Amino acid sequence: MAENSSYTTGGMDMERLLQMGFTEEEALRLIHMRDNVFAQGEYRELLEESRRLDFIRWLVDHNRLSR
Repeated sequence: MAENSSYTTGGMDMERLLQMGFTEEEALRLIHMRDNVFAQGEYRELLEESRRLDFIRWLVDHNRLSR
């Protein structure tokens, strides 16, 4: 296998992706994309906002908060 920093730092992820049928190149790209997406603050903010909205929906659905 080709030496790549993504591969060496994401060994378990790489093994799992290969077992799922991805080629080494595809797996490396997925790991790289995941690492870049999670590093972006905007994505984390959107995820946090989504979780807050889900919680508010749960409160309303379970009559813990009125509309």
